[in-house]
Amino acid sequence: MEYVPPKRMLELIRQYITTFKNWYSIMLNIYLHKDKIKCTLRNGQIMYLKPSEVVLLAGLKITELNDEEVKFEFNGREITLKGWKLSDPGDSFSDYWRINVKGKRVLDIGAGVGDSSIYFSLAGAKEIVAVEIDKRKVEIMRENLKINGVNNVIIVDKGVGAKDDENMISWKSLTKAYGPFDTAKIDCDGCERAIAPLIKEISELLIEWDYDYKVVINSLVKNGYKVKVAHTLKNLGFIYAKKK
Repeated sequence: MEYVPPKRMLELIRQYITTFKNWYSIMLNIYLHKDKIKCTLRNGQIMYLKPSEVVLLAGLKITELNDEEVKFEFNGREITLKGWKLSDPGDSFSDYWRINVKGKRVLDIGAGVGDSSIYFSLAGAKEIVAVEIDKRKVEIMRENLKINGVNNVIIVDKGVGAKDDENMISWKSLTKAYGPFDTAKIDCDGCERAIAPLIKEISELLIEWDYDYKVVINSLVKNGYKVKVAHTLKNLGFIYAKKK
């Protein structure tokens, strides 16, 4: 496990306590780089998981888990999520409270298997535009939205960049065809550096960053945003930006 800032460590402890009875030994075994970790869920179920899989689940109140899907409670209802290993449901349901989406149109870039879009819908978003380039994830997303009765999500099965091509939609085309947006979550493994200079019209942003986040911050500040940075690991974290 990398260095984790103290404030983030407290958040992680709370998340692991929520999901696992043996949370302390799990976190220790992640630190020790164990290949497989014995995990006792709060529902009593015992699973042997890879550290990377444990991280994806932390924060969820799991009622049932297998390799194909996870079921968990959120705000008094049970959510079923297929393909959980391909996305990050723990992040979606534990960290995305950082932006207020109630009654708003939300742009969800890097929507994975739909976990973040489902969260935004249940948190009161008026409508979500879910952007995801991975066709396999898009197929599972459609299924997850249907299973959970979420019908206010528009799917765009492309990546986002500066220019349009077969697999990409430009920021200009995206905002023209599907906007306007009140708020956006961006988690796209590097595309944030390409599109940050173009983002000017959305009032609130939550961007997951890795490594070279200063380029993104400089672009946002230049475009009139007030920016806060939170580190979740040494080279990973969130950028929260709000239009001045």
